[in-house]
Amino acid sequence: MAGKTAKRVLVTALALFNEHGENSVTSVDIAMEMDISPGNLYYHFKGKELIVDALIEWHNTEMQQLFRPATLDKVTVEDFFYFLAIVIDKLQVFRFLYRSPADIAEKYPRAKRLHKSLIKQLEAGLYGLLQRFAAQQQLAATSAQQRMMVDLISMILTQSSQYDDLRAVNDPTSQKFHALSLIMTALLPRFALDEQTLSQLQSAIEHHSMANLTGNDVLEG
Repeated sequence: MAGKTAKRVLVTALALFNEHGENSVTSVDIAMEMDISPGNLYYHFKGKELIVDALIEWHNTEMQQLFRPATLDKVTVEDFFYFLAIVIDKLQVFRFLYRSPADIAEKYPRAKRLHKSLIKQLEAGLYGLLQRFAAQQQLAATSAQQRMMVDLISMILTQSSQYDDLRAVNDPTSQKFHALSLIMTALLPRFALDEQTLSQLQSAIEHHSMANLTGNDVLEG
């Protein structure tokens, strides 16, 4: 992102898209929110499509950082669910993309390609972690089962918020803990965890909160 105004455009657009939905926000709305002229905005982004493309590229860069080998190598089986909490935090920053992904893909062809690349990156990173855990005998799952687990985790991470919206559960924090609880309920029985970690995670499911849990700082370094 080059230039202070261009950055402000993206930050403002992201906030408006997340709050109101991309379809309900126009370029003029973004300019008015920023208190600049539509012409000034057009100078930086010649249409809303370019703004959406830039936001997806921004999101993709954030996810690449999260799923870089140096980060994934630090994720232990005890860290895995904490790591997923971080992934959800990253996804929620750009949650408008996951509210109506089919609509966005239909309207913005380039965005569709970028989004598809992002999902592949997510799936590859998760599969690599599960493979390693299985090889270390910390996960009871065949290769085929690991693939299905990746599908399940990916679907919950990227689509459970739509289900929550239908139930009028719109609070991002509640949606985050709901997604984590769904994943942990499905996967915990397959993980070989020490009793203390397992007890903490089971308690988190029951209380629908991971606020009092302390995981390793897997993103440091």
